[in-house]
Amino acid sequence: MSDLSRATAVPGGAPPTPAAGTQQHPSTFAPATFVFLVILCLFGAVIGVQLILQLGITPNTSIIGALVAMLLARLPGAIFARYRSIHVQNLAQSAISAATFGAANSLLLPIGVPFLLGRADLILPMLVGAALSMLLDGYLLYRMFDTRVFPASGTWPPGVAAAEAIRAGDAGGRRAVLLVVGLLVGIAGSWLKIPMSAFGVAFIGNVWH
Repeated sequence: MSDLSRATAVPGGAPPTPAAGTQQHPSTFAPATFVFLVILCLFGAVIGVQLILQLGITPNTSIIGALVAMLLARLPGAIFARYRSIHVQNLAQSAISAATFGAANSLLLPIGVPFLLGRADLILPMLVGAALSMLLDGYLLYRMFDTRVFPASGTWPPGVAAAEAIRAGDAGGRRAVLLVVGLLVGIAGSWLKIPMSAFGVAFIGNVWH
């Protein structure tokens, strides 16, 4: 889940509304952007399914989508220029994260229940029901975003981290260096089995959250 320009961009959530005088928000269905997002979603779904089967966890892949978009933005050519937009990068991180959790938690886990119960005949109906429920959940989250039920000002550590990564990549300079340092620290902490997400909550949260 993500926060960008204080309008927290949550995977599957409403994109930030551009302020008056700013550039128009890029369309998700622009051919180059849409193909890019579809590829990211497929990649994220594979990651989610593979890891939940092998390790029993579903990772947050939002930062991967943002970094891929940033890398593409550095390539020469007009077709890659669109990926320099922080809004496209935000769409990328939202799409891959939603695909990862959707494929693993919303689709794979439910069909595992009838399989474990020995009711293979119920796997397909469960898959259909889970898919419809996932689409309904996505729609409800979209409509309820930035409401009292689902406030944009909530503490979403993974989302804030992805948003700060996008900001750092866009600003460059010292922020980009801090981004690289942060990634290295996060990797090292995860390797040492340190709950790095707890540190994120401690830094991001405050007495009102």
